[in-house]
Amino acid sequence: MIVVKSRNGNSCRIGCLPQVVYFGKGSRVTKPNVSGFYFLNATQFLGAFNDNILKQVVTFGLATGIWKGMLGAGGQAWASLCLAIPFVLFSGFAGQFSDKYSKRRISVIAKWSEIPIALIAMLGLWLTNIWIVMFSLILIAMQSTLFSPAKFGILPEIVPVKDLSRANGTINMFTYLAIILGCALGGPLYEHYAGASGGPRLLWLPGGVVLLVGVLGTVASHKICAVPAQNPNLKIKFNFFRDYFQTWRNLTGDRGSALKAALLGYTLFYIVIGGIAVLILPDYKDILDISYFRASVLLAILGVFTGIGDFVAGRVSKQRIRPELISFGAISTTAAFIALGLIPLSFYSNPAAFYVVAALLAAGGFTAGFVLVPLQTMVQFLSDEDVRGQILGLWICLSFVGVIIGNLIFLLVRNLDVVSAGWLPAMARERVFLVCAVLTIILQLLYVFRWRKQFSEAVGDLESSASEGSRETQV
Repeated sequence: MIVVKSRNGNSCRIGCLPQVVYFGKGSRVTKPNVSGFYFLNATQFLGAFNDNILKQVVTFGLATGIWKGMLGAGGQAWASLCLAIPFVLFSGFAGQFSDKYSKRRISVIAKWSEIPIALIAMLGLWLTNIWIVMFSLILIAMQSTLFSPAKFGILPEIVPVKDLSRANGTINMFTYLAIILGCALGGPLYEHYAGASGGPRLLWLPGGVVLLVGVLGTVASHKICAVPAQNPNLKIKFNFFRDYFQTWRNLTGDRGSALKAALLGYTLFYIVIGGIAVLILPDYKDILDISYFRASVLLAILGVFTGIGDFVAGRVSKQRIRPELISFGAISTTAAFIALGLIPLSFYSNPAAFYVVAALLAAGGFTAGFVLVPLQTMVQFLSDEDVRGQILGLWICLSFVGVIIGNLIFLLVRNLDVVSAGWLPAMARERVFLVCAVLTIILQLLYVFRWRKQFSEAVGDLESSASEGSRETQV
């Protein structure tokens, strides 16, 4: 049995942490908890899988299916907004909860709430009522908001610093694998749900799958190992945005400036990946004249290669945090987006077009991992233990601010003719990737001219401190 002492002086007996050291600024794990990490991955995988099954069914219904046109051109963006807005509103609360209470306890509570939410989604899908289904999307987003700071904040408590990049790469890989499978399964589920495959409509099928996955995720969450609350005396403040601003203002000094830059970089990249790119792909069902399943495959390809890129970036980092990988990722992703946006319209009737689009999505997704892993790891590594949950709450909030901004950009360019009262034409669906390229160019310029030195110095200083502290290990 290990007794862990945190910064606030509280002790907690934990049977599943093999070894912990005390640096004077909080507890740091020196040997990973393998089983706890596996079940954390399983819980996260099943949660992301469920979110994306439901989202994808709704997205296809709004983009090209039974609800097409109900919410205007690019209506699938509204489904994405239903998932994103709760993260912005409630991540501050969730971050405080993950600091005040055990992150394992928070994870279990969050997963239990997924089961009644799945029943609501099942009812809405059975009735083919888009408003009930959209309401269930909002609820599942609130559930994911509660879980997010806990799942990311627990990593430094069960994984040593030297393995943190690799752990982030692994959990991101499984997250994107879940997104892939959720997107890939969403197409066939929607085909059977809408009767597009030629058979009878199976109105119960998508909701039944969401319910089953929710139950499995709840079971997995009970196997995450216990960890102590990092700040049990924290008073929860029930306000929406004040805590975000306060957390941001508290990031001072060179380390705080680097942390702010990492948060902004992640937000900007999420505008591209989470806010725009994923909304373009459902339209490729009509652009390429393919089935829902093949359109799902394109979404899955983007997700799987982003996951592989995350995993490889974590392995390439070895036992260090390597901000220099950001530049390679931003430049390469930009090139893939430019190529996608410049494909001639006449080429889409060619049978090879599907494979060209798939290859470019794979390239863009793979290199995106080299941007995401260094930024995510720096957010965790540069955060103090007793406020890490609040900083991760801010990070999650800003990530979904990025998604919302991306969604709104997508709606704007797709409805430019309406917004401009006919003065400007709406951007063609297949050209929206050029907007993504412009944004990744901006990210690269910010990294080269403003952030590179900040990142290198902050990471170097903290790695040196960790190295010195490890010589004073107390088991």
